[in-house]
Amino acid sequence: MSHGAVKSTKNGNSSHAAAAETSRESSESLPPPPDGGWGWMVVFASFMIHIVTDGMTYSFGIFYAEFLTYFNEGKGKTAWIVSILVGVTLSSGPVSSSFVNRWGCRTVTVAGAVLSATCVVVSALANNVTTLIFTIGIGAGLGFGLIYLPAIVSVTVWFDRYRSLATGIAVCGSGLGTFLFAPITSALISNYGWRGAMALIGAFILNCIPLGLMFKPVPERPRTPVSEPMLPKPNKSPLKKSQSTEQITKANGKLEDDVARLTLSQPALNKPHEQKSIANSRHGSGIMQRPDVLYQGSMTSLAKFRSTSPERIQISIKKKEREQKCSWLPCSEESKAALAEMLDLTLLVDPIFILFSLSNFLTSIGFYIPYVYTVPMSEKLGVENSPYLISIIGASNLVGRIVLGYISDKPWVDRLLAYNVCLTIAGISTAMAMVCWEFWGLAVYATFFGFTIGAYVGLTSVVLVDLLGIEKLTNAFGLLLLFQGIASLIGPPFAGWLYDTLHSYAPGFYVAGGTISVSGLILFFIPMLQRRMNNREIMIEQI
Repeated sequence: MSHGAVKSTKNGNSSHAAAAETSRESSESLPPPPDGGWGWMVVFASFMIHIVTDGMTYSFGIFYAEFLTYFNEGKGKTAWIVSILVGVTLSSGPVSSSFVNRWGCRTVTVAGAVLSATCVVVSALANNVTTLIFTIGIGAGLGFGLIYLPAIVSVTVWFDRYRSLATGIAVCGSGLGTFLFAPITSALISNYGWRGAMALIGAFILNCIPLGLMFKPVPERPRTPVSEPMLPKPNKSPLKKSQSTEQITKANGKLEDDVARLTLSQPALNKPHEQKSIANSRHGSGIMQRPDVLYQGSMTSLAKFRSTSPERIQISIKKKEREQKCSWLPCSEESKAALAEMLDLTLLVDPIFILFSLSNFLTSIGFYIPYVYTVPMSEKLGVENSPYLISIIGASNLVGRIVLGYISDKPWVDRLLAYNVCLTIAGISTAMAMVCWEFWGLAVYATFFGFTIGAYVGLTSVVLVDLLGIEKLTNAFGLLLLFQGIASLIGPPFAGWLYDTLHSYAPGFYVAGGTISVSGLILFFIPMLQRRMNNREIMIEQI
């Protein structure tokens, strides 16, 4: 299927007043991305933050192997540390979005860096696995969750035409971090023990504070005489309505309809006192109100969402309905708006989204099992330099994200097909890893897995837009983060329990390979489901 077009929402009965209101909201929204300037410094900061946070998370399997020896606990229980770390990081996405919408990317990132660094340093004093579950799993997980979303959002708001390149560079820090942190963590443990290594890495996370301070908001455009409102200023005299206004109203009908019609055709003619009151009432950053804020692909094919359209009017109406549903929450209006946007459950009736969510859930179950168990599995086989296998996964993941991101922007590429094929190959290669017994065989597996699994992170947002449309991206992404967080709690502990029961790592890798490959295979049914839904809509229209 072509990824140039996106699904639109029908709304043929929109009034002129609603169109005018949407036009005002569009003109009062955040400024357009400058596509450069300080934005490249934001890309650098996001890149470095991905190196630190994802580097520690994906190389945590080295700490895991050390914890097994030191605490002498079961592999299933010990795996809860990294499982909860990942689960809390992902599940806290909607909460992080509400904070970003209220206080902006810089404040939320700094708060997350302080929280995660403190919890990791305190973990060096832990005397049991349960303590690590709370300090690393919950504490550091929540801190990383507060960092994760701003690291993406801060880049997308700065870029439009070069967004795919900018976000691609930023998220590549994840692969490079995995490549670097695996041998660094191993060396720190060898020289300072796991406690010293944990304290040093916790201190290293504090570097996210100055990096987060680089997440400057997009500067407001200075007002020019051309952009000044051109409608006459309201009369401040005690008279309620002038004679000329009454005559115009009698001659042309309702005055407000004419103003709305004029405002629709000339957005610059908005009333200045209305703009001022709305601007003064907005105390938060409002970043998460952009429908394309989580989109990581090129925006050239989505230019139609820049202008006022029935789709945007429908989006505005739905946003107001969602905000009313979350009116009971004890937080600011900006936080309520972001939470309502990401946690709207009405999307769960869409068959395509249900199937994609099931695929994401299955992928997340098996995704972290290789990261956690590759090192202890290799050590059991007697393979030397096993931490370098994690580095190979990281390096190939880095290359995979760049290549897949570049290819996915080509108009002739079916991005859903590429996504499905990559997941299927990643799953099959994970299951086939059990036939390897030496370093180079496992290195080949690590290369295939790292490259193809890059589609899971890099192509999720663009595939969602292809399937559901840009107006549903924030909602769909928020729900997927919850599903991914829940699934991440299942995979590593279940694989550890299988080892404790069967005394073999093979069943855990078979589970990971099976869930990842099935997650790719079931998405091959989406085109057939789309054709069926389109045929049904055509039949309903004919009736």
